[in-house]
Amino acid sequence: MGMLTNKECRNVRLTISYDGSEYLGWQKQKFSKNTVQEILEDFLSGLLKERVRVIGAGRTDAGAHAIRQVVNFKTTNFSIPVDRFKIIMNNSLPSNIRVLSSEEVPLSFHSRFSAKFRKYLYIVFVGDEKFYPFLNRYSFIPFKKEWNVDFMDRVARKFIGQHDFLPISSVREYKSTVRFVKKSRVFKYKDFIIFSFVANGFMYNMVRGMVSAVMEAEVLGDENFVERLLKGIEKKKPTLVPANGLYLHRVFY
Repeated sequence: MGMLTNKECRNVRLTISYDGSEYLGWQKQKFSKNTVQEILEDFLSGLLKERVRVIGAGRTDAGAHAIRQVVNFKTTNFSIPVDRFKIIMNNSLPSNIRVLSSEEVPLSFHSRFSAKFRKYLYIVFVGDEKFYPFLNRYSFIPFKKEWNVDFMDRVARKFIGQHDFLPISSVREYKSTVRFVKKSRVFKYKDFIIFSFVANGFMYNMVRGMVSAVMEAEVLGDENFVERLLKGIEKKKPTLVPANGLYLHRVFY
């Protein structure tokens, strides 16, 4: 939109949640309209009678979910009060996308580049198989049921700090593959093993790669597996866990 002023344009921030089971991820794709970004842009463009570009704080994979994804869009249409976007969108969007809040923010706000940290969760279900039909879209259900969670937590803490995550991520075009991980934990809640990661940024498949590495270390009984992987000494990457257990939990500004 160029260098517009507050009188000509406004910047709207939405916090949304979505069940990603039916979508090919967050980001628009050339050969499919079945993405969360595309659905939001199409709806808002029709509502505001102008082409709207929606920017997301995190680009979730196909089948992955978001609990508090943050997005923003700019519009020259002032006809709708900002607090009405939540109501209008929740009455019209598919039921697997929910707007939690809508607010006006400075034009300089960018949901992706203004973010300081992002938090992702990965959920593994190790409970009774009678629940599989209800949980297999929303958690990873491994064949192995007994896991040493304390061991896994110790291994996961080795991600804390600044590291080059290229060895456990899928290669895409990044200026740098170095990321700073602020928190990295594994804990058990009832029949679920929860992986929790907070970092200043995540590359494609990075969270799933971190989870896979910790689970592989537990299977091997090797607390140093992650360190060797990050240093490039360990050449064999673990098989990636599926996307359905992955959640963008929160974005920090």
